[in-house]
Amino acid sequence: MIVKERFSRVGQQKKFWSETTKILVAVSGGVDSMVLLDLLLAAQQKNFFALGVVHINHQLRVESAEEEHYLQTYTAAKNLPFYSITWERPAETGIETAARQFRYQTFSRIMHEEGYDTLMTAHHGDDQIETILMKILRGGQLSSFAGIKEIQPFATGRLIRPLLSYSKEQLYEYAKERQLIYFEDVTNQKLDVQRNRLRHLVIPRLKEENSQTLSHFQRFSKQIQWADELIQKQMNEKVTELLQPLANGWQISVAKISEMAEGERYFFLHALFEQLFNETTVAVKEQQILFLVNQWKSDKSQWQFDLGKGWLFKKEYTNVRIEQLQPVQSFVPRMLLPNQPIYLSDSQWIGLFSSDKLAVPENLADWSEFRHDLWLEDGTKLQVDQRHPGDRIRLTETLTKKVSRYFIDKKIPDSHREQAWLITDEQRNVYSVVPFTFSYLSIDKETDKIHYILLYKYQKKQLEGEPNVRKGY
Repeated sequence: MIVKERFSRVGQQKKFWSETTKILVAVSGGVDSMVLLDLLLAAQQKNFFALGVVHINHQLRVESAEEEHYLQTYTAAKNLPFYSITWERPAETGIETAARQFRYQTFSRIMHEEGYDTLMTAHHGDDQIETILMKILRGGQLSSFAGIKEIQPFATGRLIRPLLSYSKEQLYEYAKERQLIYFEDVTNQKLDVQRNRLRHLVIPRLKEENSQTLSHFQRFSKQIQWADELIQKQMNEKVTELLQPLANGWQISVAKISEMAEGERYFFLHALFEQLFNETTVAVKEQQILFLVNQWKSDKSQWQFDLGKGWLFKKEYTNVRIEQLQPVQSFVPRMLLPNQPIYLSDSQWIGLFSSDKLAVPENLADWSEFRHDLWLEDGTKLQVDQRHPGDRIRLTETLTKKVSRYFIDKKIPDSHREQAWLITDEQRNVYSVVPFTFSYLSIDKETDKIHYILLYKYQKKQLEGEPNVRKGY
């Protein structure tokens, strides 16, 4: 028999089994699974692998009990281990998905408990065509258009679908020749189900148009799988190469992403968010990725996009940052008294020193720093504060700018702007924007002014990236 000989030959060539293989075959009682079981029994005679049968009684049809009873009798006659599990029906909604989840959870459990290393199911070539058409109609990622994989990891070993190269007609012919008893699920005839409409109305027409439809879909499936494997490998390597960790997320060079062609950028973002899922638990949707790909064409130097669960995708001049939104904490301005340095946080320290009394704690020696000279009238009181809307800084004798405008002109990213400190007097005159620049007010060396040194020490890693610091000495 051609089908039997081909099945045995291909199984050996693809190493579906060996003498040490322990196969669990899922059998519903339909023609597909009964043919698969019969083919495995024939192959077992030459290859001596272990074989067991698992059946799920979904209790969805009155014939379910009859099918289960027949399989018990059949497997007993063949001296096969038989595992029959009854599914306690849940609510009426989402039955198909729930049933599938239950089946595969059960298969996995039995494989672990009974030592099986291979699960086989009876999906065939027509199932493959149906699945690919459904995926295309529903839309999705490239990998989903590959349809059903012949071999994939599962539970304690592998899930193999050895009938994907056979048509439904071939299985019926085999069952007839072998006089196999099988059960037909009448619900498969109902045209209110999309898969059934494709099965009975669309696929027969495709086969009429081209007798090679099955083999063409098989080739298409394999080509998509190969393309997806190649893309994933290359994109995962690129993500590993470009992604830089920060204290509160990650960053990637804008230039590196801009160098990519639009299609490459699309697949890169897919790989990026898949890799970050374990950290963020954010399942970024297809429409979000398409939005980001399109948004990249924008002329804006800075923009951000909400990924969900408090995570943001932020484009800032030279870097993209993926970071978690932090709660806004109010800051109470603090006085900056001469020779009395203060900690602004665990990673930030600032002091205003007389020129002859500059002292830095030893544990801060390797911290980054920003410093500049500061000339103050006697009695001037300074404070450290966060910037406010409308704050202005005098950059030359005649030029003043809003601090916000200065940041824009210098292309300082939003995330670094948020880390800025302002040194102001009681009239809100700005002497320094730490750690970026200082005011013209601080360099007026009149003889009646006192010379100080403003020194700011900080840990770059704790502050998530290095700002474009202007240093003055």
